[in-house]
Amino acid sequence: MDWGNAIVKEITKDEDGRVTALSGVLNLQGSVKTTKLKLTWLPETNELVKLILTEFDYIIKEKKVEKNDDVDTIANPYTKKETLALGDSNMRNLQRGDVIQLERKGYYRCDVPFVKPSKPIVLFSIPDGRPHQPLSPN
Repeated sequence: MDWGNAIVKEITKDEDGRVTALSGVLNLQGSVKTTKLKLTWLPETNELVKLILTEFDYIIKEKKVEKNDDVDTIANPYTKKETLALGDSNMRNLQRGDVIQLERKGYYRCDVPFVKPSKPIVLFSIPDGRPHQPLSPN
């Protein structure tokens, strides 16, 4: 992390359009801070843990609720979003309530720690006070 840049020269995809390989060159003098597109990866090992990254949004879409407002109009239908992810094996040590920063994602609080490989760790996003995009069904 923070060791420099790699410039991707070629992307190889399978017949389903999934990326299977990247080829490129190292640019260790490049600035991580000024590079616009970033890629985070983990090694493909059996030690990775399954994660569920959970984001919550406001229940009410309006800043001010009036007495005669229709609940169906002001209620947000998309208040929870779950994203499946993989994490480093060190995340097996997280305890319920621990706070962790995921690179380029933000801060999360552990709600369900590691129990066994088939059961994902559940992390809840911690809002940082910055404006956000409303959650959507996708």
